[in-house]
Amino acid sequence: MAFDFPAGHTWADGDPAPIDEAMEREFNLRPRHPEREAVYADFARRSAAFREAHPALLDQRYGPGPRARLDVFPAGDGAPVFLFIHGGYWRTLDKDVFSFLAASFVDAGISVVMPNYDLVPSVPLADIVEQMRQALAWVRAEAASFGADASRIVLSGHSAGGHLAAYTALTDSIGIRGVLPVSGVFELARLLRTSINRDARMTPAVADALSPHRLAAEMTSLPAVPLLLLVGGEETAGFQQQSRDFLEVWRGRGRPGAMVLAPGRTHFTVLETLADPHGPVFNEVRRILGTQPQPSEHKGH
Repeated sequence: MAFDFPAGHTWADGDPAPIDEAMEREFNLRPRHPEREAVYADFARRSAAFREAHPALLDQRYGPGPRARLDVFPAGDGAPVFLFIHGGYWRTLDKDVFSFLAASFVDAGISVVMPNYDLVPSVPLADIVEQMRQALAWVRAEAASFGADASRIVLSGHSAGGHLAAYTALTDSIGIRGVLPVSGVFELARLLRTSINRDARMTPAVADALSPHRLAAEMTSLPAVPLLLLVGGEETAGFQQQSRDFLEVWRGRGRPGAMVLAPGRTHFTVLETLADPHGPVFNEVRRILGTQPQPSEHKGH
């Protein structure tokens, strides 16, 4: 699918639109969650320990951008792939913070791939969208080199990474068996009058063009894959509604979909639910990819 974005896909002159305080409260989470830095510090510590203890192919180049590198955590010959895209509103964070998520998946026989991408405002959001298509193409081309099965991929991501996962799956579904956005944003117009757009620099036309919700509503046919949405029960109404609305349009187009609301989880701690090997989300990923535990795995438990 070729991208044909409106001319001037970031603002060239003048200031962004004034802040809508209601939208700002729903989507700018920094004031609401001062603990997030401690959460990320814990993630980074656990991730460094995991990388040190487990075999990995780190910082593999998948494209020309300065941050166009990805990590691979192989799980053995014939393993399916869980491709996870980090969040940070396209403007911050790094794959290295989230390596810890791979532990449960690798233990379950699922290889994990985690890409970085260039960040706004250094590049326009459209470039980041294209980079994720490049990362997916790299996985398909190189899967055999790390023993993976490129015909069995679940595409996932957190927050802005959930947006990128959904958009990528809608525009390039070869090998995709399921889509799992975690606390994603799917209707980008809601962000235009928030402080997030000071970095994202979207015009209304680009927000529409890059919104998975709008794309799914307008496509002739959606990919024939299941959509599973995960959202924290303690997240803002705005984030929860983003997932509910996207699920509604997905199901309305005749595709299977479900949403899990994780009790007690915030926008940041919801990732613990994603990686819980005993939880329903993890088990659904295993079911989709065909790595359900065999009866022998339960003996003695």
